[in-house]
Amino acid sequence: MKRRQYLLRTLLVVGAVFVSVLTVRGASITGRITDTEGAPVPGAQINVREDQSDFSRAAVTQEDGSYFFDSLPPGVYAVTVRKSGFNPLVQKNVTVGDGDGAVQLNLRVGSNRRQTGMSGAEELNPNVFVVKLDANAIVRQLYNRGANPQFPREFRSQENSYGALYGYPLRKVELVRPRTLLPAFHGSLYGFHQNSALNARSFFTVGKLRPARRNEYGGTIGGPLSRDKASIYFAGSQVRDSGYVNGNVQVPLLEERAPRSPDPRVNALIARMLEGYPKELPNLPHLSPRHLNTNAVRDIRSTAFSTRLDYRPRAMDQLAFEQRFFDSTEQPFELVAGQNPVTFLRPQSYHLTYIYTHSPQTLARLSYNFDRLAARLDVTEQYKNLLAPLGISPVPEISFGRSGDLQNLGPGFSFPRKRVENRFHIAPEVSHVRGSHRLSGGFLLSRLQINDLQSDNSRGVFDFNTNFGRSAVENFLLGRPTRFKINLGEFYRGFRNWEHGFYFHDIIQLKTGWTLSLGLRHEVITVPSEVNQLTAIPYRTDANNFAPQFGFAWNPGGGKTVVRGGYGIAFGTIFPVMYQRARFNPPAVRVISIDDPNLIDPLGGMELASSGTQRSGLNLLSPDLVAPYTHLYTLTIERELPAGLSLRVGYMGSRTFQLPWEVVSNRAKPVPGIETNTRTINQRRPDPGFLEINTVTNGSIAYFDALQVAAEKRLGQRLTWSARYTFSKAINSGDATFADIGTGRHISMDDDIIGDLKGPSAFDTPHALAIAYRFQLPGPGRSRGLLTQLLGGWQASGNITLRSGTPYMVHTGSDAPGFGNVDGVGGDRPNLLNPSILGKSVDHPDTFRSVLRPEFFDTNIPFGGRGNLGFNNIRSDAMNNWNLAVVKDFLFRGGEQTPAVQFRAEFYNLLNHPQFDFFAPHVANEIFGKITNTVNRGRIVQFMLRLRL
Repeated sequence: MKRRQYLLRTLLVVGAVFVSVLTVRGASITGRITDTEGAPVPGAQINVREDQSDFSRAAVTQEDGSYFFDSLPPGVYAVTVRKSGFNPLVQKNVTVGDGDGAVQLNLRVGSNRRQTGMSGAEELNPNVFVVKLDANAIVRQLYNRGANPQFPREFRSQENSYGALYGYPLRKVELVRPRTLLPAFHGSLYGFHQNSALNARSFFTVGKLRPARRNEYGGTIGGPLSRDKASIYFAGSQVRDSGYVNGNVQVPLLEERAPRSPDPRVNALIARMLEGYPKELPNLPHLSPRHLNTNAVRDIRSTAFSTRLDYRPRAMDQLAFEQRFFDSTEQPFELVAGQNPVTFLRPQSYHLTYIYTHSPQTLARLSYNFDRLAARLDVTEQYKNLLAPLGISPVPEISFGRSGDLQNLGPGFSFPRKRVENRFHIAPEVSHVRGSHRLSGGFLLSRLQINDLQSDNSRGVFDFNTNFGRSAVENFLLGRPTRFKINLGEFYRGFRNWEHGFYFHDIIQLKTGWTLSLGLRHEVITVPSEVNQLTAIPYRTDANNFAPQFGFAWNPGGGKTVVRGGYGIAFGTIFPVMYQRARFNPPAVRVISIDDPNLIDPLGGMELASSGTQRSGLNLLSPDLVAPYTHLYTLTIERELPAGLSLRVGYMGSRTFQLPWEVVSNRAKPVPGIETNTRTINQRRPDPGFLEINTVTNGSIAYFDALQVAAEKRLGQRLTWSARYTFSKAINSGDATFADIGTGRHISMDDDIIGDLKGPSAFDTPHALAIAYRFQLPGPGRSRGLLTQLLGGWQASGNITLRSGTPYMVHTGSDAPGFGNVDGVGGDRPNLLNPSILGKSVDHPDTFRSVLRPEFFDTNIPFGGRGNLGFNNIRSDAMNNWNLAVVKDFLFRGGEQTPAVQFRAEFYNLLNHPQFDFFAPHVANEIFGKITNTVNRGRIVQFMLRLRL
């Protein structure tokens, strides 16, 4: 009841603001000029002219594409936009009335150069499978490549900027924006082709590349449905990615291909598990004795299409509708049996926006979004049938955890998984210009529905580790797992919750050269409810999230220098990946862990159907759990230089508080009279009625500071380029990032948590340089010669990315005596014996021993304690990537002066430079310190043909 009253009061306040706004009138013209992709167009010449009085005035757009005309006499104006490289644009019948307000007029201009640049970084290595749910793909990018700091020009209360500073705006809601109506029907057909015969081998590839192909084809068509009233646009494509994936795995040696247990039943089971490894023997002994580079088939089929409708019910009103659909099926590669899950993804969305012009000064916008994701991930048929001759189903996960001496068997503990996720957004907004004020206010109501089967550990997991005085491989061949873990119960859940955001913003033109921006955003995150009352969420509605926004722009003397600054607060949310952990609690679900289990009967005859009194793990949510929030601040100096050059120097920083992470408690402790080993872990827990207790809570703080220098040359007839250098530092007081949740498994809970974990963030990249360029060769002109036509008019574009490596850390590799603190939780850190290695990089397989050697560390850490090694103190390989594209447009003879056929060749990782993956971090592992994979692929070549109709 209180929540409804609170919401009603807030709506009334916002409504009152809207009503007051609608009663005001004005008489000026203001807006922004952007290109067809929505990017600002600075330096454009704007001319306004009133035909009857012959009154005119000119201006130039600012860096953000904005312009402003004040004190205009009433009348009907024509607005003309001109900029080198863009088609001229004339907007007629712009009515300016009496009063002190302004007409809001945002315009888009199209390029007249038909130039297509090279975008994106190198392609990630496909032999690392990523589950495309939640923020998994973002986290992988952050860990392997670091953040991509983006300089925010200003903080607007209309948008949530959480994560935007790092290049990943996690809370941004994409609203469809109206566009200019299409004047005539045009379309295109295109096709991409990529073939392994043209690609380069990656660093670890043994032998020739096995055949692989990627084909993409599609088309677009769009045009008017009714002259000056409506237009439609349709796009469709299909991608088929098939063939072999090359990768690296750890497989048994020849003498390790037979079981060693004295029990024939155990030997039969181990023999079937060994069948999950390829018949090939290791072929990269210089990396490790068990290292195999091999190939496996993968097949991905993806279909996408979208429809867009723009409609003008009257001259000044606009309606835009956009529909998107995507369907992807991936039959994954299996270098070992069941290595990755079969994946079915089907996201789709329907977006609608209507803009109503109440008066030349006042606009109202109503947007509605519906986004849906259907996903299913399951174990492959090969793995399901691995133990079929023994009558065992389902097949448990076989993990070598921290040791990594052998490749795990199975796709991971969290499969099968099914999810249907619906998100509804409604976003009204009113904007108004009154005198020197540009006012806007609105709200965003979001409804989230998740129906999810997350079956963690439902098939069971056997962990084989360095223990009992033997290696992990020896324990595997003997059938001696360290632990068996299984979850029993009902795993399906349906969660529902609301998120609300209310905002008001004012941009004030104080005087010539001074602009002030003020705003306030308020967000509410309600407590999720489970539709079948199977899971209770203990925390409360988070309703006190007030986010002020402030900014200024100063153009001294109206010259070519602009000083900008801003400050804002952005709130994250309590993402489903956090609160869904509460499902794994008794009585609905029991988390059972057995130490030193019997491989044939790990549960010892336990009755799975009964509730029983067996000890279970707990996954708890703190009753004080709230959304994390970030303080953001910037200061920049921008300068227009001669010859079309621009320079920007600026500082940006953030402080993020209340980051979520997982506190792991109820760890085993040394107890007098009880031997300290892995068999006695459950006996030594403070609360013997439970296993480990994982509690999601707020507790980590993140710090980010960056100095960025950016230069750009835009107006060159042949060459345009941009360069951006960022010097930054990112620090966390926990092992979480803004995009994920920390595990809390790298420390002992008796220590100072924040002090112990404070160190470089997982995405810290101190130095980053990005260069983009585009070069246009002279065109053929009027020459009709075949050679001139073929050689003239080529365009080359590319980008160069140089970045520092991201930080990583060293672990002992086992929780057993001599390698860990024997508290039942892995991730222990050793004692450091050689401090000179701190801060160094492990950046090449041939030089890793100069940084990481087992003798540099002592794994004999105290029982229940930890080593003295800090957090994230060794760096991975840096990024050095060059991409290139060459493009040629061919005209039909006698046709109009628009390209009819375009040929494009793209070269990713042009120099075939490997970016090496993280080193093996576990001291107990035989391959400790070695690099066994690359983050990127070898050089990739692909071609495109596009036909414009």
